[in-house]
Amino acid sequence: MDKKHTVKPETVAVVGIGRVGLPMALVLTEEGFTVYGIGRSRDKIDQLKSGIMPFVEKDGERLLKKHVNRRFVPTVDYACVKHAEYIILTLGTPIDENMNPVYDQIDSALASMAPYLTRGQTMILRSTVAPKTTEYVRSVLNDMRGIEVGKNFYLAFCPERIAEGYAIEEIKSIPQIVGGVDRESTKKAMHFFKGIGIETLPTDAVSAELAKLFTNMYRYINFAIANEFMVIAGSHHRDIYEIVNLVNKKYKRGGLSLPGLTSGPCLFKDGFFLISDLPFADLISTSWKINESIPLFLVKKIKERINLNGKKVAILGLAFKSEIDDIRESLSFKVRKAMLRERAIVTLHDPFVGEYANQPIVGDVYEAVKGAHVIFLATNHNMYKRLDIKKVRQLVSKDCIICDVWNVFGTDRIVFTINQLYKGNGANNEETSLT
Repeated sequence: MDKKHTVKPETVAVVGIGRVGLPMALVLTEEGFTVYGIGRSRDKIDQLKSGIMPFVEKDGERLLKKHVNRRFVPTVDYACVKHAEYIILTLGTPIDENMNPVYDQIDSALASMAPYLTRGQTMILRSTVAPKTTEYVRSVLNDMRGIEVGKNFYLAFCPERIAEGYAIEEIKSIPQIVGGVDRESTKKAMHFFKGIGIETLPTDAVSAELAKLFTNMYRYINFAIANEFMVIAGSHHRDIYEIVNLVNKKYKRGGLSLPGLTSGPCLFKDGFFLISDLPFADLISTSWKINESIPLFLVKKIKERINLNGKKVAILGLAFKSEIDDIRESLSFKVRKAMLRERAIVTLHDPFVGEYANQPIVGDVYEAVKGAHVIFLATNHNMYKRLDIKKVRQLVSKDCIICDVWNVFGTDRIVFTINQLYKGNGANNEETSLT
């Protein structure tokens, strides 16, 4: 690429400064851009202006405090869009009660920025969307006065591919898929990402949209297979961890995944973006049914060992995956509801989650498990792997049941008793199984 294509633009507007947009904004600021971060909530904007990171993100707090109110300008005012050469949309795309995609946030943002869009700008969509959504955005932009996408305005879908909580660390290390709605739009978006040292993979917008959805669904379906194998193994009074080890160890055609509570806003909903208008996509819908049923299956297995009425149940982990504080679509709360339906007394703990609207969260893990008849390890946070098992044994009921679908304690079992743990983490050799 010639020299003129290696010069970085000076100003970027990031619309939506949540768990995807804010890390991107901070990375760009660190690279020397002036970044306007546009949000909807004045309270959250004020929080950012004060240098308070609103969620767990490695290195996020340091970069926010370094750049906020300098190169990074949080705001609710869309007027700043007129100063930006690149506009990045990182907005939520939920599903409605009929599992159809909802684009209210994108529509609202486009309407709000319409008076400030100027010729020569490039818009990049990073939200996970249904196929042909970028084409829809192009039609909306073309209806605006003076805008002709592909001629004087440019549009591409460039999906985020990072792990939540580690976005800042990963953004520059993972190749960026760049799907423009036309050749010139692809070139403009590639120029942007190459300018900050990111390898680019050019394609068209629909292929980029499908690539993002296929990535998420591939993981989701693999989790569903692992969870179904766990259920089948349990029906034969065997635990899945030993079997997976037998299959995978030193076998080049192995690769079975391990089970777990599979959730989160992307994995939960993204499959419906693919099948909302297809009557035959059974694999994705079946995977959703399997993964969503696992919490109740595990509660059923616990009930086979103990009458939960009046018993204390400690649920450890509320985030939908380890080492983050995001509880959106977390299956921990499906476990909670099931336990409450059985008239159990439920306590909640998570080292990263400070509050939950429907119940207080116990701050100390040992206080949370004190007197527990059941410990349900719902999220595999690292701190649970470091628990003092001797201390836990002293605090809980003498016949406490543990449900450890993540194998946090290394027993290779799913449901077992506290007496089947060593005083340190790990298992004894007593034979047991899921049932």
